[in-house]
Amino acid sequence: MMNLGDNLTDSFEYTKKLFSDAGRLIILIVLSLIPIVDWIVIGYQAKVLRESPGTGTPPKLERYGELLVEGAKVFFATLIYMLIPLILIIIGGVSTFAGVMSTSGPVLAAGLVLGGAGAVILLVGIIIMVLLLIFLAVGIAHMIKTGKFGKAFAFGEILRIIRGIGWAKYIGWIIVVVIIGVVVSAVSGLVPIVGWVISAILQPILGVFVFRSLGLLYNDGAPPELRVARPVVSGSACPSCGTPLQPHHKFCPNCGTAAPAPPPPTTQGDTKFCISCGAKIPATATFCGSCGAKQT
Repeated sequence: MMNLGDNLTDSFEYTKKLFSDAGRLIILIVLSLIPIVDWIVIGYQAKVLRESPGTGTPPKLERYGELLVEGAKVFFATLIYMLIPLILIIIGGVSTFAGVMSTSGPVLAAGLVLGGAGAVILLVGIIIMVLLLIFLAVGIAHMIKTGKFGKAFAFGEILRIIRGIGWAKYIGWIIVVVIIGVVVSAVSGLVPIVGWVISAILQPILGVFVFRSLGLLYNDGAPPELRVARPVVSGSACPSCGTPLQPHHKFCPNCGTAAPAPPPPTTQGDTKFCISCGAKIPATATFCGSCGAKQT
């Protein structure tokens, strides 16, 4: 099980590999600017989550139709989660505003009642939204990992997964994601044109980071049948993009760069046989590693 710091570090290193394929990154940025078509980007990010932590490199950008459908599922699952609290917040906000504006005349008493009721409805909507947001991230991850839309709302299963992750780590992760979102929104708002461009560029990149991180987080608390083993790193990595390489790789599977030459095999020194048990031991050994007899 990864701690939150290792999770974020892994997700950052993973996201950096997006820049090894400039064409893929540019397409993601362009698609993210087009309404509805940007579901392809969400679908790609969902694919990142589904493959995590089983692979250490971002997937290829292909099969756009499947990505569009996957992104639509994430969008509508999120919309269903937020629909009721958003309705309550809108009704409460409008009622509160109407009550505040009724400050004189015979409608004052009715306005106070309306404003008070609106404030209560607004508060209830906010509380429900916060509670649902806690379930939303793991619910989306559960839907993606299982491939079943209804699993986004399997609150009993979602709660067990959160417990497996650990409430402190999960809430800490939510806080980190919210802070990142606030910072990006602040930059976009403070610098109208340049900020919008920066936000547009960062949106798909941050999405990959968040979905990778969520995939790792989900894996810590997932049911055994959905848990994915992390890839075994061979100790060799691509000199261009950092992708872990297996001993049989002659070229990087991510960017095609030639794999570095393996180190020359080490030669074993001279050996001799133990005078007591006959085991093969290094020629310089004073004692036998098998029976412990001193070699004289």
